[in-house]
Amino acid sequence: MPNPKSYQEINQKLNNYYSNKETSRWQNNFHIEMPFGLINDPNGLSYYDNKFHIFYQWNPFGCEHKTKHWGLVTTTNFINFTKPKIALKPQDWFDRNGCYSGCGLVKDNELKLYYTGNVKGTNGERESYQCLATYHKDGIIDKYGVIIDKQPNGYTSHFRDPYVFIEDDTYYMILGVQSEDLKGRALIYESIDSVKWSLLGELKTDMKDFGYMWECPNIISISKGKHAFIFSPQGLEKEELKNQNLYQSGYVIGELDIKSVELKNHSRFKELDMGFDFYAPQIFKHNGENIMIGWIGMPDRDSEYPTYKHGWMYSLTMPRVLEYKNNILYQRPLDEMMNLRKNQLINIKGLASNSYNLALNSRSVEIELNLEINGVESTEIKFKFNDESISIIYDVMKQICLVDRSNMGIGGKGIRKFKLKASQELKLNVFIDNSVMEIYYQDGLEVTTLTYYPKSEGLELQIRNDSKITINELNIWNLRSVKYE
Repeated sequence: MPNPKSYQEINQKLNNYYSNKETSRWQNNFHIEMPFGLINDPNGLSYYDNKFHIFYQWNPFGCEHKTKHWGLVTTTNFINFTKPKIALKPQDWFDRNGCYSGCGLVKDNELKLYYTGNVKGTNGERESYQCLATYHKDGIIDKYGVIIDKQPNGYTSHFRDPYVFIEDDTYYMILGVQSEDLKGRALIYESIDSVKWSLLGELKTDMKDFGYMWECPNIISISKGKHAFIFSPQGLEKEELKNQNLYQSGYVIGELDIKSVELKNHSRFKELDMGFDFYAPQIFKHNGENIMIGWIGMPDRDSEYPTYKHGWMYSLTMPRVLEYKNNILYQRPLDEMMNLRKNQLINIKGLASNSYNLALNSRSVEIELNLEINGVESTEIKFKFNDESISIIYDVMKQICLVDRSNMGIGGKGIRKFKLKASQELKLNVFIDNSVMEIYYQDGLEVTTLTYYPKSEGLELQIRNDSKITINELNIWNLRSVKYE
């Protein structure tokens, strides 16, 4: 466990960083990340005391997956943030090896924080405790301690990531678990007061053999009688057009019968993000909208993220609103993200040409592109960084989209392929930061998140078809940097 002097040094490092900010070309402008250490799962997402509270896993002492704390930033507009601070420290008997992931619940004018306390024995054996803390408006956090002290019989100690939701004035907690026969599962507990919990049972689904562990489960109401079960299964078999990452994050939609602990008539599992770098999302509700933030990273792939050499790793996604349409969850950037627009660089409508090239003076931009594809076999949108590039190639006939970052020299490479329905127009909304891209296709029908680490400055946009291109509309904005104050 870190000593008090270590935390004094962390606070001093934070103050020095924000007083004399010197960034590398890969440090992002509008994605949440830490100036040092390793950030991963978003936790405790909530709207409390007229502010968005964004907690997250943070190892402030290095770029290893250990000594996990909860960090915190708050914001009212996703432009101005408070400086990062440590919220939960792994310093008690029930969380001494890590304050692992969990959720937030606003109750009685307080913010309840539920999390998994990780404890490891001398021989590496694991104990997992579900814990409670209370965050007050003055920023003080009181740890209540353990509320569920052991996994039930039939399950391993992979028992974590509490998410609390309310149905008919009763509190329910869903936990990701692993059965003793090494199958991913979820357990649901119930409570009258949100403090004392009793096991209701294992969530019944049609996914009997669907990976060896289900992490970061969420259950959200998306319409009358419909719920989405959102989780991150580990151990799915890779296929050409799905499950291409080491681990996945996605959802099924069905009818939640809480009394029988069953998700009835649910859809097939659909990935939330078809890119390279998205995991462990969490959802919270505000103003009637389901808002999601994910981790831009992938467990057990640390070598693909070269910023560890600079003392920091990983980021969080922009907040995305989940919208239920046609039995699918569409995603769109939270409206507040439009406040990032600094000035408009390009506004084009109805341009026909053999090709289109545009050099940009920044890698902090938003691009809205509507491309005519009627009568076209394939089209390519390329982002060039001198002799490096990332391509989006759409096969109109097969309705397959391909994202290719094989031509990048540093960091993760490879190709991601996925089905994408587009007939007359290909629509993209692209957010480019210094080392992150988030790309929304067809109004959020699909999304790809990816990291990239160019060796040089600069960005050029190129658009090519197998014939002449017609740009129905192209808008490009410079994006401002968020501020931590």
